[in-house]
Amino acid sequence: MSNAMIRTRFAWVFIYATTAVAGDVVIHLDGAAPVSRQVIRYQCDANASKLGLPDGLFPVEYINGGGNSLAVLPISGKPMIFANVLSGSGARYAAQEYIWWEAAGRSVSLTSDTLAGKIESTCQRVNSK
Repeated sequence: MSNAMIRTRFAWVFIYATTAVAGDVVIHLDGAAPVSRQVIRYQCDANASKLGLPDGLFPVEYINGGGNSLAVLPISGKPMIFANVLSGSGARYAAQEYIWWEAAGRSVSLTSDTLAGKIESTCQRVNSK
């Protein structure tokens, strides 16, 4: 495949990630579209800890820009980046064996489906006061 074909094929999205400082990642997106960030707090049922989610309230950061939609969840005490994937309804994000899915106005769920079995936790948005 020629360089011109590769450039054309990937011209619609160009993501270039570099490590700025240990733990920081900078992603450069083509285009002038603004980037929006929103933090929403959730609380999940008893299965949450089996999936690595914190007990009690925790924040999820949603980042949208340049045609990309991401959700950052705290899994096992570390931030995990989920990318938006095709969904019949609602917003669905995937990372490794996990699916974070807010189905059209209903509660949010985190599911892990591995050879060891399927685990699911149901979560609710918690309004800030």
